[in-house]
Amino acid sequence: MKTKLFIILMVATTLFFSCDSDTSTGPSEDMLVVRGFLYANEPVWDIQITQTLELGSADSTAPPINNAQVVLVKNETVYELVASDGDSGYYHYAGQDLNIESGDKFEIQVTNGEQSASGQTTVPTPPSGLALDKSTITVMSFTGGFPGQGGFDRESLELNVTWDEDSDALFYVVIENLEVNPVEIETGFKGGSGNRRFVFPPTNRNQYRINAMSLTHLGKHVVRVYRVNQEYADLYGTREQDSRELNEPLTNITGGLGVFSAFSSISAEFQVISQ
Repeated sequence: MKTKLFIILMVATTLFFSCDSDTSTGPSEDMLVVRGFLYANEPVWDIQITQTLELGSADSTAPPINNAQVVLVKNETVYELVASDGDSGYYHYAGQDLNIESGDKFEIQVTNGEQSASGQTTVPTPPSGLALDKSTITVMSFTGGFPGQGGFDRESLELNVTWDEDSDALFYVVIENLEVNPVEIETGFKGGSGNRRFVFPPTNRNQYRINAMSLTHLGKHVVRVYRVNQEYADLYGTREQDSRELNEPLTNITGGLGVFSAFSSISAEFQVISQ
């Protein structure tokens, strides 16, 4: 039988992953792979269903499944998801009657032909005590010279984000530009990334320092700090495999592979201005 390996794509930096510690070479047949994330007080949009990817395959992404039956169950009420646009394997909930709140227990059920898989998660409480040491950070304009010429005022370039400490928890930070017509930061280089949303790796610390040089646009921004659920923390801790062992990745999916987890966040806004 051909050895199979599945790939789980994660929110940002390759985020996102009990089972026993026996060494395994992975599943020996095609299986459903569920990558499902719920966010408190946000619409359901981050649910992806794929198949396993054959070990040694030249492909870098697993084959998407776009015609599965995917439902969420909350308090015995069933919410049917629909396939998102494109050949992506993503699904979302199109209605307005599904609320995701801290403490809610959810089950995901996926059916594709004769295959079925399911998983459960509980929405965690959000972090508390979010604070910014200032509301504005300033970037320099490099239109007149080489970046760095004339020196930097590091204090004006950086903003420190803190929240209440919880040594048993894992958090990750998302920064996003909120402007309708954003203005790019002038760097002196052509072909900027144009990226307006940045996701940073999970951390067990209770602070994050934002440097304006890592941002791409001026104007209003939001910083969100998410509390990570335990199944996500487990998966993140095993995101790198030793190719000599190829242990089967951790999963909380019954009848398949992957992860179904939930997050809860707290947010604050700040401005990026040009000097």
